[in-house]
Amino acid sequence: MRVMHSYCLNYNYGDYGLGFGVKNILRKIYNISFFAECNLQGQVFDDYFISILNDKYDLLVIGGGGVIHGAHWPQGWFWLIEKDNIKKLKIPFIIYGVGYNYFKDEQGIPERGISHLIETQKRASFFSVRNDGSYNRLLNQTGIDATVVADPGFWFALNYNRKTDFENDKYIIVQLANDKPIHRFTSLDKRNKFIKDIQLNLIELSKEYKIIFVPHVFDDIEISNEVASGIDNSLVLDFSKYAFDHTYDALGIYKDAEFVLAMRGHGQIIPLGFNVPVISLENHDKHRGLMENYGLGQYNVNILDDNFSENLKKLTNNLINNIQNIKEYTVKKNEELLEDSIDKLLNIESLKKFQKIVK
Repeated sequence: MRVMHSYCLNYNYGDYGLGFGVKNILRKIYNISFFAECNLQGQVFDDYFISILNDKYDLLVIGGGGVIHGAHWPQGWFWLIEKDNIKKLKIPFIIYGVGYNYFKDEQGIPERGISHLIETQKRASFFSVRNDGSYNRLLNQTGIDATVVADPGFWFALNYNRKTDFENDKYIIVQLANDKPIHRFTSLDKRNKFIKDIQLNLIELSKEYKIIFVPHVFDDIEISNEVASGIDNSLVLDFSKYAFDHTYDALGIYKDAEFVLAMRGHGQIIPLGFNVPVISLENHDKHRGLMENYGLGQYNVNILDDNFSENLKKLTNNLINNIQNIKEYTVKKNEELLEDSIDKLLNIESLKKFQKIVK
């Protein structure tokens, strides 16, 4: 099977990581001769490109990633195809593990986006959303009853066996987000308060652990440097060194961490896929949604809570005291999620002739 995979390739470690995850799990299930890639946020699916897909490929995969976002985009979400052109795709296509990414203070999917998504679901061989609460957010706006699957970023860890630069250190990872700061923090004052609060917690943790800050996008470097500047036993991962053909190595750093404090969805998902405990620093509904769906909702803390600093300290102490139990839980949970994902992908009727796993 020849596969075209279209997802967000705009210099975000997490999006690149989920690209590896998609390929890992699809190769586990189907006989795939090769993958090609294109940027969902750049490739226009016009008549010419659709003819290439119909001629040269057996399957089009859209996603994962938070692609249900961008009210200003031509179609009201990230897929750059005219609604009337969707029916021109003669090969099967699947929407795989995508996320509803609007913040609470945004207005949500515009009408043209709702219409486009409904047409997409109607013609897709499989339409699925990731396990972070996207199901209800999408259902409430569009009426689409999507299938829920584990975010493909969980499968980045499948068969990962590379050594990392810090595997001999005792370290924790802190993954901070700084794009769209008003949506995340609501104001500059609250952003400054967050920096002071998390710094106080990390100074204490740095007495026992090295603190490694892992920016996922360029904008994250600034806030990582601000927080790290007050912590002696810390470093900010060299973003340029690992971007972006080296993303596979960059995300492997999560494998050997003691635990992770994360402000992004894939800052949660990638380490959990490695069975590394996570505290979610909630600044979007999807962060709490993921942790609750995964069964570790108690390890989520809202960054805008008045008692954020105290709550984080309590959660961190609780996690450290229960770290082995959490790891054992993640092993079992990831096995369940993998079995569920395989089962759902095996049930795609149009792809059964390509399967190498027999139910």
